[in-house]
Amino acid sequence: MQRGQTSKISINIMAQSVYLFSYKQGSSILHKIPACWKIIFIPFINLLFFLLPPYCVMILIFLQFVIARLLKFSLREQLCDIKPIIYYAVLLLIFKIFSCLIAFFNDFEWGLSPLKSFLEEIKLWWGQIYGEIEKKGGQTSMFFQHFSWESEKNTIFLLLKLLSIMQSASLIYKTSTSLEIREGIDSIETFIHKIFHINKANIITDSISMFLIFIPIISEIWDKSKKSWLVRGGKNSIKMYIVLFPLLFSVGMKKAYNMARAVSIRK
Repeated sequence: MQRGQTSKISINIMAQSVYLFSYKQGSSILHKIPACWKIIFIPFINLLFFLLPPYCVMILIFLQFVIARLLKFSLREQLCDIKPIIYYAVLLLIFKIFSCLIAFFNDFEWGLSPLKSFLEEIKLWWGQIYGEIEKKGGQTSMFFQHFSWESEKNTIFLLLKLLSIMQSASLIYKTSTSLEIREGIDSIETFIHKIFHINKANIITDSISMFLIFIPIISEIWDKSKKSWLVRGGKNSIKMYIVLFPLLFSVGMKKAYNMARAVSIRK
């Protein structure tokens, strides 16, 4: 590869940096609301999502998407923040199809002619996919007895609720800096100490804030490592993950150690 082409690829890849739960500067109302209020109210809203009917949650997901667009968050940034739920949904789907196939072959009645019985089942399966079951007297494919809307709707509704929760968390991270999040948690703990007359220094703030702040840091480390790999001519393959995961662990541990040491020095 020529040097000019390499530099162009490097610029294009680095220009596409979008991290999970990364802060985005702005002057919106949500940016101006103190982080402590967002940390308090958004978890309560998330609990409400689990209590609401699934169809209401779908409306809320759409409203959150509209709010994010009004705050000038790009579609790519929003997709980046809900990517873990998408991966989780795909993983669930793969395992469910695999388990349904196992159940299907265990329950299937092969009869005297196994090949003919199997082809009949495939024909019935294909007919159900394209809505032709009614023409076959309402007979249902054995596979779809294990994998159907009725059997999977609860899982789908749960994923929608998790998606709405991820969108809510994204609004906190995108409109609050790491320092604002830490100060917000500190002010909440201080307020609790005053209510219960606890004369001790805040000890929970550091643990919770470091955990919350470390999520976008890990995402940034992984994103930079992956882009460096691609810039050097590496391919997006299994080898990349084998090489980069130990690096992610090493750099992440060092970053966590430095953060913990900085917090202890400030005390």
